[in-house]
Amino acid sequence: MFILCKGKIAHTPYEMPFTNQKVYSIEELCYEVYHNIYTINEDFFQDSLADWLEHEIECRALADKIRSMLKGKPKLKDLVVTILCGCDYYREAEIRKLIQIMDDIESLPIYKKKKIKADNYLRAGCYGRSLTEYRKLLHGSFAVNFTPEEYGDLLHNQGIAHFYISSFDEAKNDFKEAYSRNHKINSLKHFLWILLMEEKEKEFEEEAVAIGLPQNVIESVRKEYRQAYQSVVVTPDQPDDLERYKKQFIEGYVS
Repeated sequence: MFILCKGKIAHTPYEMPFTNQKVYSIEELCYEVYHNIYTINEDFFQDSLADWLEHEIECRALADKIRSMLKGKPKLKDLVVTILCGCDYYREAEIRKLIQIMDDIESLPIYKKKKIKADNYLRAGCYGRSLTEYRKLLHGSFAVNFTPEEYGDLLHNQGIAHFYISSFDEAKNDFKEAYSRNHKINSLKHFLWILLMEEKEKEFEEEAVAIGLPQNVIESVRKEYRQAYQSVVVTPDQPDDLERYKKQFIEGYVS
């Protein structure tokens, strides 16, 4: 994807919260905001963004505007529109379309907004913060608002967060309970994969049979695990491989 940039290109990029995408121009910033609107919240707009706008791409007027707005209690929609109007990358009709999407998000029930917040922390790799939000949703007053499937999805995502902080027993329990509620194959696979990862072959077989999986499906789950395992080699001199190893099983499954 090529983005036509007419303004100054930064020497030091701005790393966007949640997506961790690096942007080098006002046009790239607008593009990322526009296409990741579900991950944009008030935390995205900080003084560090205004500093980058001023010092890296010399958008001083825009930087001053953002700083001025942050001193009060601006609406998220106003901040987003201010950024998008900082250059001519998007037409008025496109910006109005995005405003409608933000209005739709704003009209969501509070418990759904809180799930979006928790999922955003998870996507950003803020696993501790995501766990705090998931626990509030699963065990607080909002829990009654979720259908069994939605509650299972929350457990699944909590399991992902537990997995990334190496709380494998908790992750395993999350995925097992998630499957009992949402009946989704991804939750089931994650539960069984952790058993294989822990080299609990007998328990894996017993659980799979108890769930009612036919033998060909059991072998398919085992085969997928082995393929993922063989694709990543963990060595003492490459500590980052452990993270890649974990991501091989989990990444891309946020419900």
